[in-house]
Amino acid sequence: MNAQRFRNPSTTNDTQTILNTFLDDINYNNVNSLPCNNDPRLLASRSRRGRRIQMLTGKILMKRNVFREAYRLNIRNRYLINLAVDTIWNLRLTPYQRGRFIILATSANIINQFTVSRTRLIHNPNTQITTHRDTNELEQSIFNGINFNDDDSFDSLILPAGSFSGPSPFP
Repeated sequence: MNAQRFRNPSTTNDTQTILNTFLDDINYNNVNSLPCNNDPRLLASRSRRGRRIQMLTGKILMKRNVFREAYRLNIRNRYLINLAVDTIWNLRLTPYQRGRFIILATSANIINQFTVSRTRLIHNPNTQITTHRDTNELEQSIFNGINFNDDDSFDSLILPAGSFSGPSPFP
């Protein structure tokens, strides 16, 4: 409750009263229920929406339940909800209940890390097949394009049409 030192004393008492009322009205069965029916794969896929993957903690999972419960009770004050989350996590949950949230979050994070590493492995250009195949000259010219500048003589470097040693095709 570090944020209380920034509030004036009269609102601190009001906030504490509202917090206590909120903590009394909460349905703790809803707060203690594990998200996604305790399925870490489903939880991992929900935390992977978009390009950014959210790292989950047990407290974050429980916080979602407290937010849901706060909206059910028509409480929209984020400061009050965060105070309630800290109070519930530190004082109202047993170590077993905290452990269930932590294990579920850890399992979902492991699944996401495996998925990310597998995706990076697929998209990494170093893992693609880059072995050189011996091909004949026709295949080289078809696949790599024809190189018209094979002549490395001095004339071909100076003259625009390269060196020409024969009768001129132009009159």
